[in-house]
Amino acid sequence: MKKTFYMQVRDPSGETRVLKCEDLPVHLGTSFGDMGGFRDSGLSPSALVIEDRGGMLILKSVQDGLMIAVGDLRFNSIQIPFTVKLKIADTEVTFLNVDPRKANHSEAQSAQSKWFTKSEQGQRLLNDLKKSSMTRLSIYLHGETGTGKEILAEQIHLWSDRAAGSFVAINCGALPLSLAESELFGHIKGSFTGASRDRTGALLQAHNGTLFLDEVGDLPMELQVKLLRFLESGEIRAVGSDRTMHADVRVICATHKPLMKLVEEGKFRQDLYFRLASIPLEIPSLNSRPEDIVALAEKFSKENGKTISENAMRKLKTHHWAGNVRELRHAIERACGMSGPFEEVLHEQNFDFLNQGLTGIGIGESIIAGICTLEEMEKVLLLRALKMTNGNRTSAAKVLGIARSTLFDMMKRHRIVGPRSTEYRIADETV
Repeated sequence: MKKTFYMQVRDPSGETRVLKCEDLPVHLGTSFGDMGGFRDSGLSPSALVIEDRGGMLILKSVQDGLMIAVGDLRFNSIQIPFTVKLKIADTEVTFLNVDPRKANHSEAQSAQSKWFTKSEQGQRLLNDLKKSSMTRLSIYLHGETGTGKEILAEQIHLWSDRAAGSFVAINCGALPLSLAESELFGHIKGSFTGASRDRTGALLQAHNGTLFLDEVGDLPMELQVKLLRFLESGEIRAVGSDRTMHADVRVICATHKPLMKLVEEGKFRQDLYFRLASIPLEIPSLNSRPEDIVALAEKFSKENGKTISENAMRKLKTHHWAGNVRELRHAIERACGMSGPFEEVLHEQNFDFLNQGLTGIGIGESIIAGICTLEEMEKVLLLRALKMTNGNRTSAAKVLGIARSTLFDMMKRHRIVGPRSTEYRIADETV
């Protein structure tokens, strides 16, 4: 009786593949028919035989001196269950009874919950991401700090046909200048002081998968040239090596500063920008998605076993979230932690710390450093109340604790006009 199983193989070059096996025994080595090879010089053409015995896999070495390693233990013959990772010479093999690519697909189907949104803007972004993931083009994600760029990059990977490959993330802003090239391209032993062994770079690790370059604008100019060469040819040359290797990698990059501005300032190569930004996507800030402030606050508080009162939620909606989702999550976690284990509801006073160190509430950039006149503050509070209540003027008056007629007088005095929606205007400025 045929027994179908799958082998997930990561060979010394860094390539990861999934092989479907139906007929046993299977002979593995550097060459085994249509299934390809491990590309491991430590293996003979037929180094290993896999047999089936009552639902278990039997691995037998057919090469003198070849050892099968499970952790620190070594064997010439072993009976193993599925999902155990083995190292055969320099090749890693995992035997599975389900196709991991389908598992990745299932994970991709539920991946949307990782970047949680209920807003129209957020849903539009996710739809664009799904469409983009089906292409082979490089993607550039631009968004403020804390908007979840790495989470979105990983979702693109999971939605793509590269989901069975590796997702490798590198923060270019955190790379020491002296080690940046080694991190990306790898190095060979002895190529520089401290290089005590060969190192596989991120580009080769991501072969047949996805490489995410966060804060790519911080890459040194000389590395930008080498990255451009890789994107055009797929060639990789490790530091200290005269050997050229090739890798098939989908690159996603991200910045919180507009790359085009860095190009104009001469800090980023224009030709590299066009290679990386084949599909540019803008991640909307949390402040532009008020419905997501509510949805995420409820989600984070529920994860901590709490709920949020109506007044506390109003306070969260009117706060300027400079750190976006990351700041909101930390604020909820802090409020939950300081409220005590027996307080089930978070009240307005639990978020008093949000008023400390206020650096700007402003309309655009007009109010900075927390310095403004009473008249300007009144205008800000009025606009925020209207935005928080989705343009309902009666509700806005209640939030401010004033009469409805007073609200209309204030709107007239500050020249705030607009329909019954969130699109109110101060003179000619949209808020």
